[in-house]
Amino acid sequence: MDRPASRLDFAVIGHQDSWANIHTFVNRIRTPEQGTLSVEKVKAIFPFIPARDLFRVTVTSRTGDTIKGVYIDTFIEPDKLGVTNLRTNLRKVEDAIAFAKKLEAPIVALGGFTSIFLEGELSPYASSNTRFTTGNTLTSAFIVKGVEQAAVENQLDLRSASVLIIGATGDIGRACVGYFQSRVNNLLLCARNKRRLERLAGEVKAGGGRCTSAIELSTLLPRADVIICVASSSNLALAGVKPEAIICDAGYPKNLFRDAADRPGFLFHGGMGQVEGGYRFEPDYTDSFYQYPAPDIIHGCILEAMVLAFEKRFENYSSGRGNITVEKVEEIYRLSLKHGIALAPFFNDNGLCPTRPKVSSI
Repeated sequence: MDRPASRLDFAVIGHQDSWANIHTFVNRIRTPEQGTLSVEKVKAIFPFIPARDLFRVTVTSRTGDTIKGVYIDTFIEPDKLGVTNLRTNLRKVEDAIAFAKKLEAPIVALGGFTSIFLEGELSPYASSNTRFTTGNTLTSAFIVKGVEQAAVENQLDLRSASVLIIGATGDIGRACVGYFQSRVNNLLLCARNKRRLERLAGEVKAGGGRCTSAIELSTLLPRADVIICVASSSNLALAGVKPEAIICDAGYPKNLFRDAADRPGFLFHGGMGQVEGGYRFEPDYTDSFYQYPAPDIIHGCILEAMVLAFEKRFENYSSGRGNITVEKVEEIYRLSLKHGIALAPFFNDNGLCPTRPKVSSI
């Protein structure tokens, strides 16, 4: 699939979040004559596949404009995203970046783990023909707007609520802190780095906001009316959560424990958008990629590159840590709506979430 692109408007660099999805996709692209590979066989060969474009994407705006892009996979193993494999994974991301530049994609989104590159120095990777973005600004916009809508549907007044942000010192976490610090009663901040966490809490208080911070999640969970989880950890337990809590799981892979039989509260997958004009893949892998309970749903990080491509704003829009302002959140959200890219319907592992009538007084 290493071939020149024709009128490429954007590219996306990513990785898969589970071996189940990888197993399905790998066998999907094999011919019947080649037979079906076992999960064990897929795991054995997958890490040795070099970065490559898996499919092209065509997206249609509400305005009638059409853009064309490409999805480039890093072939990072989903169960090896920790620090012990950091050097190997970063090399894979570098290879994918070089591939995107070779295709001369004008704007490239780095999603999931790959966005760690854009939290540092961009100059070694940017070129005159290619710009990069983490997509974190639009992801943050879909998270905060989703929480606001969920609060309305669940009859919660955010002005009197305590909002817990897990992973508060990360790029998206800080964006959520900045957005909500003047909109809620109290922020509960949790992160693993105590020094960064204390500094962030001090900034919130200096700005007139109320907050409590702790590195121990269990001390904050019982107090939270809303939980926003954007940590880099997975399978976080929800012990002690209020039964009526609103829970936004916006991690990739998902942060929260998936197999709980009786999850508390209203839990939805955050940071997701839906394309009104639709998108199509070539080859068509929609039976093994982006399988959601509603059509045309994509992660906000990917959608940010699409919005920027529609706007012909080929710039390093989201980069570094802590640079996402409320103004930029509102700007990219407004531009996404202009092109018919709106907040996705609420869903989780069990499908679409049941909604309640909106309350006009909130």
